[in-house]
Amino acid sequence: MKLKLQLANVDKKLKRQLIPETKPGTGSPPRLRWLSHREWSAWLQLLGTITLLPAALDSQLQREAGMSHFEFAVMVALSRQPGRSLQLKDLAVVANGSLSRLSHVISRLERHGWVRRTRGIKGRATNAELTSKGYQKVSAAGPIHFQEVRRLVFDVLTPDEARRTRARSTRRSS
Repeated sequence: MKLKLQLANVDKKLKRQLIPETKPGTGSPPRLRWLSHREWSAWLQLLGTITLLPAALDSQLQREAGMSHFEFAVMVALSRQPGRSLQLKDLAVVANGSLSRLSHVISRLERHGWVRRTRGIKGRATNAELTSKGYQKVSAAGPIHFQEVRRLVFDVLTPDEARRTRARSTRRSS
């Protein structure tokens, strides 16, 4: 399976925001703006990428490293923290997941001996801490994962396309 990351040329900055039900100050619904043929084509390409790429990365990590992409992301996030530890609520934000999903993943990682829960400094919060075994596991999985990221994403982009992809992704997440 070969995926090519293609993004639409977006002129306006996208932000995380609620879509208003009415035009501000008028009480009437906003005018529907249909997608042009070019926008529709770009949207379908982007939709394919955001659907297929995570599934391909997850499948490869499951097959070759015995962990999901989200588990890998959690362990990488912990490995980059001082003491390889982080409060669960903060880890959920860093790993781009809900606290509920993270809690289930931490339980699975604990069963493997890769992560342990610890009490926070004040005793009220719960932290996740990457164990030595977990650090070894994520260190071994890293090259496997990033080789696949390179194959699926960066090997099909020119350096300029990679730079523009980063710039557009930064705009979308701000």
